[in-house]
Amino acid sequence: MKMLELIRKLSPLRMAPNSVGLDECVNILKQELPFKVHEVCDGSEVNGWIVPKKWEVIEAKIRDMKGNVVYDGMQHLLAVIGYSRSFNGKVSKEELKKHLYFSSVIEDALIYHCDLFYKPFREEWGFSVPKKFYDSLEEEEYEIELKTSFEEGTMKVAEYVLKGESEDSIIFNAHNCHAFCCNDDLAGVAVGVEIMKRLQKWSNRRYTYRLIIAPEHFGSIFYLNNLKDDEVKKIKAGMFLEMLGTKGNLALQRSFKGNSFIDRVLINVLSYQGKLWRNEPFRKVVGNDETCWEAAGYEIPFPSLSRSEGKGHYPQYHTSKDSPDLMNEDMLEEAVNTVLEAVYIIENDSFIKRKFKGLVALSHPRYNLYKPFWDPSEEHRKNIDDMQLKWNYLMDCIPRYFDGKTRIIEIAEKHGMPFKKIYEYIKEFEEKGLVEIESAHYEDFKKRELPPL
Repeated sequence: MKMLELIRKLSPLRMAPNSVGLDECVNILKQELPFKVHEVCDGSEVNGWIVPKKWEVIEAKIRDMKGNVVYDGMQHLLAVIGYSRSFNGKVSKEELKKHLYFSSVIEDALIYHCDLFYKPFREEWGFSVPKKFYDSLEEEEYEIELKTSFEEGTMKVAEYVLKGESEDSIIFNAHNCHAFCCNDDLAGVAVGVEIMKRLQKWSNRRYTYRLIIAPEHFGSIFYLNNLKDDEVKKIKAGMFLEMLGTKGNLALQRSFKGNSFIDRVLINVLSYQGKLWRNEPFRKVVGNDETCWEAAGYEIPFPSLSRSEGKGHYPQYHTSKDSPDLMNEDMLEEAVNTVLEAVYIIENDSFIKRKFKGLVALSHPRYNLYKPFWDPSEEHRKNIDDMQLKWNYLMDCIPRYFDGKTRIIEIAEKHGMPFKKIYEYIKEFEEKGLVEIESAHYEDFKKRELPPL
């Protein structure tokens, strides 16, 4: 199904790190791609991270002292705070307010409260309410009927592996544990699924690609913990996909080191897409599972791609306003295409070996490799743009890069040009029998300044 349709189908599910809603989400995703599902028992622990029990909301009402329901906690998936305990009984207005949470940004919205999933030792109960409800409380006492369940169950980690010629892998990651929240991160889920569907159609893939859809932090942490050391070593890099469905400019949050191969690839793609974009260091846009993949002992370069604004939050972030109506199909499509352009570079970065000696007449009909440059004697060459200037300079330099040691991404960086255009140009040299193209292995090689200096 289309990305927006998938988001709409998943948004009504009460998803939590361990819940019936998350199980339903995984079943729906399995209809889109043949995911393998890894199950992690509740109570499992890694470095203090504890998988919560399977949590559900059974009943949730606030009544006034006349017995009237003044707030129905079943009206919306966010109306009861995540991992809330049960509570039945009378409380004072002052005590009730201690258990009510609201958005200070959008007064008629419900806030997504997820803290207890990660801190199960805090045995608390509560409701998420609009601020106007909080402000409207007048009676001295209220009756609470809040019933939740904590059962044994397994957290589901969905993994789809698209094998390539090499077992070296690139990871795409998105989370699916935020009830209702569409941009954070059902948008990333839908984009990840669409990327893999399109990659399925690519022939002769060099690398293996893995899509991991799982609860935030928990999923990545336990997925990695269950891998053998040799399997971890095959993961060369990854990318977190989130907040990609709203209007606005794309934001690249670079890996921890900031200059890894995948950072450089994404910078090249975004620099020449013709649109504004942000380029920020590690954890300076948003914070998510990149910390799990980049953690000490794994250190997998893991930039993220998002559309976050300001300090990392769009106005509807973690509220009931993060709805399907907020999603924009064009923005989702742009994100997919951006990632696929990055994959194109990863797949095609190469070394080039020269098969000629001396200066080649690129304009000769035998080669037809000359890019027209300024010449006042010809009408169509009197005015040239910046890109034509770059092409002209590249023609002067490129034969010296055919040394079997220089990667195409380095040429693109040196000359400030899109990788794809240069790669296609070099392919023409290959077709004319002038060069051999040799695939370059994925590696985080040191950035260097190519001559001429």
